[in-house]
Amino acid sequence: MKLDGIIVPLVTPLQADESLDEHGLTKLLEHVIAGGVSGVFVLGSSGEGPALPDETKERLVRATSEQCQGRVPVLVGAFGVGTRQTIDLAKRLLRQGGDAVVVNAPFYFSLNQDEIAAHAITVARALDAPTMFYNIPQMSKTITEPATVARMAETREIIAVKDSWGDMTRFQNLLAIKYTRPDFEVYQGAEGVAALSIARGANGAVLGLANVAPKLCCDIFTAARSGDWARAWQLQERLMVLWKLHTHGQWLPCLKLALNQLGICEHYTAAPFTTLHADAEQTIRTDLQNAGVLG
Repeated sequence: MKLDGIIVPLVTPLQADESLDEHGLTKLLEHVIAGGVSGVFVLGSSGEGPALPDETKERLVRATSEQCQGRVPVLVGAFGVGTRQTIDLAKRLLRQGGDAVVVNAPFYFSLNQDEIAAHAITVARALDAPTMFYNIPQMSKTITEPATVARMAETREIIAVKDSWGDMTRFQNLLAIKYTRPDFEVYQGAEGVAALSIARGANGAVLGLANVAPKLCCDIFTAARSGDWARAWQLQERLMVLWKLHTHGQWLPCLKLALNQLGICEHYTAAPFTTLHADAEQTIRTDLQNAGVLG
């Protein structure tokens, strides 16, 4: 499976009662596919995966796979605390659809590097779909070292890593894995270094802001991949203007409110997230306008 490009960690559109907003999901999927994304990743951090009931997760995977109809691969997040729990969740979700699974370092317990590697490898080998490993210490509270990812890459079922830590020194060490396994894919998950990472050799980026501005994110990939540095840096600056929309409250409600401003889906998030203050709507609208996303 070749995913090169921009993968969108899809927001999960919800109704006020936290049920899946399938109409909003359809609009969002068509928005990001039209914008040129190379893959859709559901049930990640932006998708509120750890917070949603299993029934909602299954319904989301099924609806997403049916809507995409093979136009882009669907990656499914399966985040658990225990290895067996994670395998069971991944298998249950894959029965609903999806082309690959994304796993991270288990959260809650503090784990050493051997335990993280064993978790990812065991999960990957138990599934009938390829696996991407997701390093996000902000959420899992454990940094997965590049050497640990290199150990995972010795397992053919693990095809890629997404790194959201934003540390370019560590990221370049991840890129070095490609010297020993050229088909292993490395993706940046931090918006602030997206263009730089692609220019350095990343296969692409997994960007939450691709929900809002998929074409902008894909244009960054195209410019950086082709060596058009002036355009890549200019587009990166626009992306950082857009990134300001996260700063008017909790980042996820801000992202959903931005999508609501674009008329794509409702702004509701799963509890315990709270509704943003009324003035956030106008400031986020201004951010969208300043970034050239909203007229």
